[in-house]
Amino acid sequence: MAFSVRLAEKTFATPRRFHVLPDRALVGSVDAEARVAAIRPDVTTKGMYLADLMARLEPRRVEEVWPKLQAAPRHRKYQQFLDYPFADALRWLHAVARQAYPSVSLLEGLRRLGRDTVKVFLASHAGQVVRSMNLGPREALLRMPAMWKVTDPSHTVIATERSPTEVHFDVRGFPGWIDCGLIGTLEQVVLSRNTAPEMDVVLFSPEHGEFTVRIPG
Repeated sequence: MAFSVRLAEKTFATPRRFHVLPDRALVGSVDAEARVAAIRPDVTTKGMYLADLMARLEPRRVEEVWPKLQAAPRHRKYQQFLDYPFADALRWLHAVARQAYPSVSLLEGLRRLGRDTVKVFLASHAGQVVRSMNLGPREALLRMPAMWKVTDPSHTVIATERSPTEVHFDVRGFPGWIDCGLIGTLEQVVLSRNTAPEMDVVLFSPEHGEFTVRIPG
């Protein structure tokens, strides 16, 4: 079953509310170029993610994206912990989503890539350290704001434990794809611990939302 999320590129007059399950696809149309154009030049993310995305693309798709980048890396190589424009990350994300998941909507493709960012992090040295802590899904979710401060410091994330099986996130200033990529990231934190979460989402604008993640008891 698919759930449609259709967003205007401005603050919403009425909050958008929907329920998310891991096996329920997101469908709908969005203006990808408007999302890129809306990203402020000072918003950045770490090179580890851009390098992973670029490596997934066929050479011809890399050449399609390259002329559109705001800050192409020297020698065509991203440095893992250097900062790069988030707008460039969106360019790579869009290309990878369309190549990797051609049969689903861009929203669903980007949600799946949001899941992949967790896998990329867990494969890094820092991620291996986190994995060695043997955190449960609740504890891992509660640590997400601190992790984001390292990798994407431009936005504010507050996580609150409402019960042993429920963690609430207030996310502000999250650029790009709060309606799908962020959902995939939060899902994968739980899925990587062999548990399937449910999520209630309330979106106030393209950069502000609340996400309540429920973990089976």
